[in-house]
Amino acid sequence: MKRSYRRFLLDLGCSLLVLSGATALGFLFDRWGFTNSNIMLLYQLGVLLIAIFTAHRSYSLLSAIASVFLFNYFFIQPKFTLNAYEAGYPVTFVVMFLTAFLSSSLAIQLKKSAKEKEEAAVLIENERLRSAILRTISHDLRTPLTAISGNASNLLSSEESFDAQTRRQLYADIYEDALWLTDLVENLLASTKLENGVALNLSVELADEILNEALQHVRSADHSQTIELMPMEELLLVKADARLIVQVVTNLVNNAIQYTPADSHIWISARRDGAMVSISVADDGPGIAPEDREKLFDSFYVGESRRSDGRRGLGLGLFLCRAIIQAHGGEIRVNDNEPHGAVFTFSLPAEEVEKHG
Repeated sequence: MKRSYRRFLLDLGCSLLVLSGATALGFLFDRWGFTNSNIMLLYQLGVLLIAIFTAHRSYSLLSAIASVFLFNYFFIQPKFTLNAYEAGYPVTFVVMFLTAFLSSSLAIQLKKSAKEKEEAAVLIENERLRSAILRTISHDLRTPLTAISGNASNLLSSEESFDAQTRRQLYADIYEDALWLTDLVENLLASTKLENGVALNLSVELADEILNEALQHVRSADHSQTIELMPMEELLLVKADARLIVQVVTNLVNNAIQYTPADSHIWISARRDGAMVSISVADDGPGIAPEDREKLFDSFYVGESRRSDGRRGLGLGLFLCRAIIQAHGGEIRVNDNEPHGAVFTFSLPAEEVEKHG
């Protein structure tokens, strides 16, 4: 209701402003000696503009009628009356009204046609995106499922022929592929929930505890990268949904593990930055190409980079991170880590440490 009333006020204000402007220009034209035909064109142009910028046909219709009366009242002898001495003026008024109304109708039809074309283009783009998403999901689900079924089949049919080390490796491969599928499905489900917004359960938390909790959820238990939680110079409190922030940090650390070589280093740090606390996950891997950074946090964007295991994800992890951080009133960004690598940094509202005694 409020939106429709606001739209009504905007359209009414637009109509009054345009007609007032046409009348003011008409007085200037009259003073400069222009003919009434030129002033009539001003009103016709005004009605055309009203048709373009208002939402309903009624505004252009009423403006066409109003323009006839305004033209008659201010510029036809005797001025400041609605009388017209010359016999031909009624026909002039009718022609003026029809010209203004028909031109505004044409503008409305063109606007409607442009809107329909825009909506059709959006539908086509959505369908193209939906097809691309389905292809991506099908491909990324098929790869680990094929590996799981193949390894399970080998164990079922020939377990006795494998030595203990080979069997353990097959079990580990199945476990890793199953965990990867779990992450993929959880991110996919979480992304659908974001359509209704992120529901936050805010509380005051120690940043150090959140980061330590996130490290316990890092997916790959046998990763060969070195992960280091940097010591904090002061006690940092944040107002956040701890469960969601743990998910953000876990996603960022898992990304660093998956897209960096085995001997890479990963650093997690936090610092006070004015009214915010900035948390960073840095690595010394190959870094991120400049052309990928603009779209890195978009849903289903994977760029050209490959994980260290050769797979490509769905591109949902960073999209979820951005949505969660923005819901907290913070921001997330990526920068270069000198001399090489990437640094993901996000901010959360800080809370002051209460001192007693």
